[in-house]
Amino acid sequence: MAALIAAAMVAVAAVAGDFVEVTGSNVRLRQSPSLQGKIYSDAKGKPVYPAKGAMLDLTGESGDFFQVNYKGQTLYISKQFSRRVRGNAAGQPSSKPQAAPAQAAPRPGKAGRQADAPSATPTVAPKAVIVTGTNVRLRSGASLKSPALQDAKGNNLHPAKGQKLECTGMKGDFYKVTFNGLTAYISKQYATPAQ
Repeated sequence: MAALIAAAMVAVAAVAGDFVEVTGSNVRLRQSPSLQGKIYSDAKGKPVYPAKGAMLDLTGESGDFFQVNYKGQTLYISKQFSRRVRGNAAGQPSSKPQAAPAQAAPRPGKAGRQADAPSATPTVAPKAVIVTGTNVRLRSGASLKSPALQDAKGNNLHPAKGQKLECTGMKGDFYKVTFNGLTAYISKQYATPAQ
């Protein structure tokens, strides 16, 4: 037990004083480290976006997300739209981004559990999905870090909003789909099972 507590303290110390710089515009903050996580919103239900270039206090990491402190709230931001910045002795961001640290040790009492996993995620892939977003990226793998599919001219391929795509499987937060004869992955955030 003491070893687990010590490991957790080391994991917290590894991010103490570091920051996350927002590198995109209109980047969503989420209440759990998942594309299915609830979007952080104001009292009227309108999503709250940190400004591009804003420095948020880094409090941890989980998969493709940084855990940050934003206005006193513990929230998550995609690593695709942010970067880690090392803090200096005065607690200010330094100019050089820092490589991501090794995966943090599990917290006591949560060993073997996947943090904040959605409980209502279906386990069987639908036969088709409907695209719910505009200019949605299709990716070559089931990760935000996987390259977007592109045409011969290097332009990203985007299915139309409302387009129905054949679904051949699921992996994490992505549906595996067929688009113009190509196998691709689309975020569950931008697609819904066809009825």
